[in-house]
Amino acid sequence: MHKFDRMLSRAAILTAIFFVTAILSPRPAVAGDAISHTIEVNGVRRTYLLYVPPGQNGKRLPAFIMMHGSGSTDVQQERYSNFDAFAQTHGLVVIYPNGIDKHWNDGRVIGHESAADDIGFMKAMLAEVTVQGLIDPKRVYAAGISNGGFMAQHMACVMSDALAGIAVVAASQPVDAACPSPRPMPVIFFHGTADKFVPFNGGPIAPQFGNRGSAMSNAQAVAIWQKRNGCGAAQKTQLPAKNDQLAVTVETYSCPARRGLENVIVQEGGHTWPGANQGWLATKILGPVTDNINANDTMWSFFQSQNPK
Repeated sequence: MHKFDRMLSRAAILTAIFFVTAILSPRPAVAGDAISHTIEVNGVRRTYLLYVPPGQNGKRLPAFIMMHGSGSTDVQQERYSNFDAFAQTHGLVVIYPNGIDKHWNDGRVIGHESAADDIGFMKAMLAEVTVQGLIDPKRVYAAGISNGGFMAQHMACVMSDALAGIAVVAASQPVDAACPSPRPMPVIFFHGTADKFVPFNGGPIAPQFGNRGSAMSNAQAVAIWQKRNGCGAAQKTQLPAKNDQLAVTVETYSCPARRGLENVIVQEGGHTWPGANQGWLATKILGPVTDNINANDTMWSFFQSQNPK
């Protein structure tokens, strides 16, 4: 294959990865719709979607910051995760921030995909939603996939006081990302062992598209939080494959109160959001997704267990 043909092939694959989930995943049917908002951060126009469940009625609700992957958008993450429908059922506010040029500045030095002030954006966005009386500022969780998962880790490192916990999907931790001011907090990981873009055992991030830096292995990233949270050994629970679904291993660590750690390993799983409604083309490109466990249900159950009422 000629060099130009290889470039075209890579571009086609990249485009498909970024847009296929929005095309093939149905928009959730819910009573309320996420509304687009605009905010200016240091002279830069930023946007986000805000979903508030019907019946909020002035109550401050738990909130999720739900971050898309590299090359995706707020709308695509909303559709792919189907989190609005889940939030309606469980009384959650969801904030879907939009990265500049569809990327996040996630703390990487080598291979970073954005130089935007995304931390400033997150802080300003949270301040705006908080002052409206919509969210409980003590129960804000950051969740994201791929570049968005790296961004959740970065937020836990540099604005940890704003978060009650993070969920990292199809991501680990960039090897060269600084973590200057972390604090213990509940963390849950979801990672497929056959992820082609953020390798489960560590290594180059999406090397198909050039030098995007390197990621720690899933085990290394989890070990950092095990030490940071003061956790002991993990108890493993096997969810056997059923109805042609992928087997799942859930590692639940013995941790102090409100410092929980859980690691959900999808055997032969791809670069995917567990439980997502994914079409055949997305599966061909991103790899298999499992319905054996649902990321939305699992992360919320985990966070609730860390903050009992």
